[in-house]
Amino acid sequence: MRLAAAVLAGILSLVPPLPVQAAQFSGVTDNGPVGKYEKFEATFNLGRDYENPFDPSEIDVSAVFTSPSGAAATVHGFYFQDYERSGGGNSETLTPLGPPVWKVRFAPNEAGTWTYRLQAVDDSGKAELPSRSFTVTASSNPGFVRVSAKDPEYFAFDNGDPYFPLGENMAWGGKGRTFDYDQWLPALAAAGGNYVRLWQAPWWTEIEWSYAYGAGTQLPGDYMGRMKEAWELDYLLNLCAQNKVYALLCLINHGKFSSTTNPNWDSNPYNRAANPKGFLDKPEEVWTNPKAMALIQRNWRYLIARYAYSTALESWEIFNEMEWTDHYADHLAESVTFHQEMGDWLKANDPYRHLVTTSYANALKWPTDVWNAGMQFTQEHNYGGMDMAQVVDGIAGGMRAKNPGKPFVVGEMGIGGAGGSENQRDPTGIFIHNTNWGSLTAKAAGGGFPWWWDNYVGPGNLYWRWTGIARFLKGEDLDSRGYQPVAFQVTTPSSTDLAFSPGNNGWGVKAPQSLFTLTPDGGVSPSEANLTGFVYSTQKAQFRNPPTFHMTLSQAAEFKVALNTVSSWGSPKLTLTLDGKPTEVSDLPVTANGVYVIKVPAGTHDIFVDSTGTDWVQVASYTLTRFVGALRCKALNGRDRVLGRVQSRAFTYASPSTPRVEGGRLKLAGLNRDGDWNLEWWDTDKGIATGSVKVEVAQGSAEVSLPPITTDLAFKLSYAGQP
Repeated sequence: MRLAAAVLAGILSLVPPLPVQAAQFSGVTDNGPVGKYEKFEATFNLGRDYENPFDPSEIDVSAVFTSPSGAAATVHGFYFQDYERSGGGNSETLTPLGPPVWKVRFAPNEAGTWTYRLQAVDDSGKAELPSRSFTVTASSNPGFVRVSAKDPEYFAFDNGDPYFPLGENMAWGGKGRTFDYDQWLPALAAAGGNYVRLWQAPWWTEIEWSYAYGAGTQLPGDYMGRMKEAWELDYLLNLCAQNKVYALLCLINHGKFSSTTNPNWDSNPYNRAANPKGFLDKPEEVWTNPKAMALIQRNWRYLIARYAYSTALESWEIFNEMEWTDHYADHLAESVTFHQEMGDWLKANDPYRHLVTTSYANALKWPTDVWNAGMQFTQEHNYGGMDMAQVVDGIAGGMRAKNPGKPFVVGEMGIGGAGGSENQRDPTGIFIHNTNWGSLTAKAAGGGFPWWWDNYVGPGNLYWRWTGIARFLKGEDLDSRGYQPVAFQVTTPSSTDLAFSPGNNGWGVKAPQSLFTLTPDGGVSPSEANLTGFVYSTQKAQFRNPPTFHMTLSQAAEFKVALNTVSSWGSPKLTLTLDGKPTEVSDLPVTANGVYVIKVPAGTHDIFVDSTGTDWVQVASYTLTRFVGALRCKALNGRDRVLGRVQSRAFTYASPSTPRVEGGRLKLAGLNRDGDWNLEWWDTDKGIATGSVKVEVAQGSAEVSLPPITTDLAFKLSYAGQP
C-alpha cells in the first residue's frame, strides 16, 4: 500500500494543475436612479471564492464612475454579508440573510446621466464589465461637510449651507446595540440635534478585533468574523441620514494601544502576546511600525469603500485622546509623523474628502505639532468645569489662538470624570445648555458635545436642551458675517459673587500660567483655560505651578476655595496666603468636597493658593463674593448683525438658586454701522422670540435696557437701514 501510494503521488505530480478560474461578474444589479449625493449601490458576484476577500493583493474590486460633465472617480468594492435584525429592548440578534456578495457604493455629485464600469483584479488577471448607465436626479441633500470657504473657522456643506453641529457623543450602544440608537437618535434629531460622535471600539463596530485567538485566527487583516459589526455601522449611518444627523467616526480609541488607561491592549490582534499572528511587542510601536500602519490602512480602505459614500459621515477622527497611549510623551514626534502620513493617506484614498481630525484629552497641554500635521479642525475635551459657558469661552480662545484659521469644537465635555456624577449634580442638564450657548458666542464651530449619552442624557430625556439653540440658529448665515467673539458690558444695580472653575482638569498637567487677575467685569485674565484643577505639592514638582489671584476690591469680601477630590496618599493640606501673610487657612488638613474661606478687606490684594500636604488637591471652583455685576454678556459681532446672550452669573448647575435680576443695562460697542437697528429678545430654552425694540446706534455704540433676567436671555441685533 505504501508503494502504491508513492507511485500515485509521482503520477499526480506530473499532471499540470488545473487553471485558476478567473473572476466573472454575474448577477449585477443596481438601485438607480438615485438623487444627487444619495447612495448609488451596485451588487454582484465574482463566481469565485477567495481565501481573504479583504486583502486587496488577493482580490481588488473597483468601479470607475464618469459624471455627465466627464469627470471620473474611482471607488473600491467590498465584500458584504447582509443580516436580518430581531430583538429589541436589551437584546439584538443578527441572522445572516443570504450568502455574501460584493458591492460598490457611490455618492454622485451631479444630476444627469452617469456611467460606471466594474473591474476586478486577482491572480488570474483582470476582469471588466462594459459600462452601465444610471440617472441622477436633483435632491435636497446638501452634500458633504467641509470647512467653510467663507470663514475657515466654521463648517459648511457642499451646497454652501452653513453647518453648526449640535449634539452629543453617542459612541456605542448598550445591551440593545443598534436598538438603543432607535431611541436616542430620533429623540436628539427631534430636539434640533444634528451631530453625534461614534467610536470604532473593540466592543462595538471595530472590524479588526477578537477577544479570543488561536492557531486558526485569521486576524489581522481578515474581517469575516466581524461582518455583524460592519452591518451595525451601516444601520447607524442610515439612521443618521434619515434623521439628518451627521456623525464623526473615531477610528482608533486610545485603549487599543494602552496597557494602563481603559486598556484593550491585551486583546489587540497586533499584540504578539495576544495573537499568534501578532507582531507588536509594545503598544507604543504603533506610531512607527510599517506593518501596523499598512494594516490600519487596509482597515480604513474597507471603511472608505463601504461607508464613505454617506453624507451622514461628517468626518474621520484618527485617534481619541492619544496621550493615554503608553509613554506618549516620549513619542510625540512619532505621533506627529503618524498623523501626517495617515491623514494624508485618508485624504488621498477617500474620494469624498471627508474632514480629518484627531483628539487629545487635554489639547491645550500639548504643542500644536499634531494639529499642524494636516488636521482640518481641532478639539478639546473638558471635564470638571462649573460655569461651563465661561470655561468654554476661555478654551475656545486658547485653541483658536494656538490654531488660527481652523474650526474648533469641544469634542467631549462633562461635569466630572466619574460616570453618573451629572445625574446627581445636574439632573436637568444646565451644563449642556451653558456649554452650547457658550460655544456659540465664543465662535466655536459647534456646540459642546457631552459624554454620558447612555446613562444621563437618554434616561433623563434631556434632549430638549438642544431645542432653543437649534431654533435660534435656524436660517442664520454664521459663516457669512465675519463674526468675532466679544464681551459687551452689562451694568446692574447690585453686585454678586464671581465664581469660576479651572478650565483644565486633566491630571498631570502643569498650569501654563500662575498669575491671574480678576477684573471688575468678571473676567479672569489670562482665562480659566490656563488654570488647572489640580494644585500640586512639592512632591509633584514636575507639575507644580500653584496660582496667585490679583484683585482690587471696593468693599470687603470672602474668597472661597471649593474642592472636588484630594489625594489619597499622605495628608492633603491647603494653604491660602493674603499678600504674603498667613490666613485662617494655613497648612489646613482638607477633605474632598470641602469649602475653605478667608476674609479679604477692601483694597488691592494677591491671594496665593497652595497644596502644602503630601500630594495634591483638586479645586472645583473659586469664589470671590460681592465682586461683580449679576449679569454678563458674550456675543458674536459681525457685519450688520450681532448674536448674543446675557447670562446671570448665578445660572450654573452648582448654584442653589438664580435670583431675578432687574434694572440691567446692556452697553453695545464696536458695531459696524450707525443708524437704526432691530433687537429681538429670545427665550434660550424654547427658541422663540419674546419681544423686540428699536436701537439707535451712534459711533458704533448704543445702550439698551434689559428685561428682567433669572437665568439667561439671547438676542439678535440686525441693521435696519439700507445695505
